[in-house]
Amino acid sequence: MRRFFFAFLVLMFASESLSAQIRRPRVYTTNDPDIWVSVGVGGFRGNGVNDGVTGSSWDFGNATNIQYRASLEKAMDNGASFGIAGSYARVPFTYSADLAKPLPAGENGTRCLSCNAHLDMTTLVLGFHSGSGIGFHQVIELNGGVAMYRNLKQDAGGAKLAPGNGNIDPLFSLAYGFGYGVNNRTNIDFIFADYTFAIHERTGLANGTSNTNSMPSLRVALRMGFGSHTIGR
Repeated sequence: MRRFFFAFLVLMFASESLSAQIRRPRVYTTNDPDIWVSVGVGGFRGNGVNDGVTGSSWDFGNATNIQYRASLEKAMDNGASFGIAGSYARVPFTYSADLAKPLPAGENGTRCLSCNAHLDMTTLVLGFHSGSGIGFHQVIELNGGVAMYRNLKQDAGGAKLAPGNGNIDPLFSLAYGFGYGVNNRTNIDFIFADYTFAIHERTGLANGTSNTNSMPSLRVALRMGFGSHTIGR
């Protein structure tokens, strides 16, 4: 019994000593925001989409169009953040189609040989943002998600154009620029997204026909920080 009691005491003191030697991480609250919210507006250019399924082309003409964007991001360390962003633009384009090619069964849109039209283009991406703080700083963004073309309508008469349900394409973007921090919670960013492109499916397209819609853009964004970021050391 005495041996058992002695062994118990040794084990208890050993566990307390080991616990005291283990360094528990401390959590520190910083003055940096924990959440970033941004709203922005800019101009973008697009070359267009070739849709082999409906035998149509949507020519954006590389014209400059207004695009609105917003994001919600979770702050990380060293001025970086990760989150979700979306944009919207009402895009004018020239719709042209090969009327000799039959439409897929069940297609509820019509076509024209060549006509003026508009569509809604919405993007939704997951993105990484680097760059924040007081004064001037470099900004880098990396985004990946989808571009959604909806509500294709002919200008004259408002007829719904094929594809009637629109289309969704993968979208990738690499952007860079600079920002100015009024304080550590208010930044103004000027961002040039030179490498932005959506990849359309190749179904029904000839081998030499492009399936890439390149869309470089330039935008200005207001970023506001909320909460307090915590780090463990």
